[in-house]
Amino acid sequence: MKTVELLERPSEPFEVAIAPDESEYTLNIVGVYQDVASRSWAMQTCQRATLLAGEKRVQNLWFNAHSLSDTGILLEAIRAVLVADAIVISVYAADELPIGLYVWVQAWLPRRLARKGALAALVAVVEPLDSTSVRTIKYPRAVARKGQLDFISQERKRPVVMAEAECFPHR
Repeated sequence: MKTVELLERPSEPFEVAIAPDESEYTLNIVGVYQDVASRSWAMQTCQRATLLAGEKRVQNLWFNAHSLSDTGILLEAIRAVLVADAIVISVYAADELPIGLYVWVQAWLPRRLARKGALAALVAVVEPLDSTSVRTIKYPRAVARKGQLDFISQERKRPVVMAEAECFPHR
């Protein structure tokens, strides 16, 4: 199935997220990250929850935002987020986030009805916060509001010199 078909297709009742009560996991975390550094930061942030719940009781699934252009990976990431308790988006402040991130959100958001959870936005910013940083934080906040998810935001300072190279690692 092409990504466009997935987005245009109405949600079927069986696609709406209903996590089974008998799940072996106490906490399901799904994250989308931009590169190795943003993935590491996200995993460090989730480590405390993993320690509290117990490593065997937590499922962590992580997806590179750039790999979401692959339909198979995108579908896996959508299925995972439909039953996630915590959704983590770890990115660098930029005028535009990776297109795969937008596609992923547009695919799961209408299918995740009335499922409690939280969305955490981890945004690497250049201090002081500029308009790019503020826009980058506003997007996940709007997603959380629309999905009726609790919203957590955390900013991390990054060196100005590295900002361009980190945002666009595939150049």
